[in-house]
Amino acid sequence: MNSVVARARRLVVGALVAVSPGALAAQTVVLDGPTAATLPSVTPAFTLRSTGFGPARPFLITLQIATNVDFNGALALDSTFTSPDSVVAIQVTRPLPSEAQVYWRARVRALAGPVFETAISAPHFVPRWLTLITPNSPSGDIFNTRLPLFIWRSAPITRLAGPWLYDIEITSGGRPQGGAAGLTDTTFRPPAELQANTSYRWNVRAYLRGGESIRVASLASFLVIDPPLPTTTIFYQNFPNPFPSTTAFSTCFWFDIGEPGGRVSLDVLDLRGNLVRTLIPGPDGQSTFAAGRYGRGSPGVGSNCDNRFVWDATANDGRTVAKGIYLVKFQLGSAPPNIRRVFFLGR
Repeated sequence: MNSVVARARRLVVGALVAVSPGALAAQTVVLDGPTAATLPSVTPAFTLRSTGFGPARPFLITLQIATNVDFNGALALDSTFTSPDSVVAIQVTRPLPSEAQVYWRARVRALAGPVFETAISAPHFVPRWLTLITPNSPSGDIFNTRLPLFIWRSAPITRLAGPWLYDIEITSGGRPQGGAAGLTDTTFRPPAELQANTSYRWNVRAYLRGGESIRVASLASFLVIDPPLPTTTIFYQNFPNPFPSTTAFSTCFWFDIGEPGGRVSLDVLDLRGNLVRTLIPGPDGQSTFAAGRYGRGSPGVGSNCDNRFVWDATANDGRTVAKGIYLVKFQLGSAPPNIRRVFFLGR
């Protein structure tokens, strides 16, 4: 095997091998392909350059890709076509075998002339078609949310062959518990909550409209647990602070309500203690909150803030307040209020 690999490494892509003794020395054929050891795509592109053939046209061109250096057995690609051009761009439109080691060569013949063959390339590695990212720890994963986010990735592919489509399946005890078909994104959050204190596994099938597909299952199971309810009421410092920032127009408030919950007020005051804006109760009128965590964004919305508990530097009458320092007072029932300073940078 070492001698075979050594032979492959000695061959340089583009070297001329005349399989017909009548070939002219000035006639050359060069095949340029990806140079990295791992291919950048499962559908690589090549450029074939033929020189010294004069007006002889058309060219009969064959591109072959094999999984062994001797090109024995079935080939991963064996494509023959004609072209009038001496420089031909060749785009592979069928994905090469996932995680395979491949070699390539080309053959060219002009009219009824001799056949010229490029040397066999050095070995190249085809990237994995599909990889599960999370949850995919070999020792298992634990989520304290019933709506975990599933993430995977797939190897790049040309538009002529793609796009990749995905079917995701979530199972428990070998029985389907949810999923989706025909996805084009590489993330998925279940539309319905999974059961707490339950073990799950998941798998994804990546496929092309041409029929090629691969299915990958998670390395281990993951567990959904119910996070414990907070035992203490906490009002966190707002963020960003100061605001606005380059990424946020308003500032966000998080708070935890301990058992058994109760009536909440959340007000913005000026430094003299005058009311500027009432955030709780808000437009929905809610002022009583059960024990739990509040202010965090909902899963899948792309934000870590609940828009019910943000301040955009406007007063109750809708005007934008002056630049400066403001106080935010949070109070649960008759407990002492919590006060935080908010720095508004102005518009």
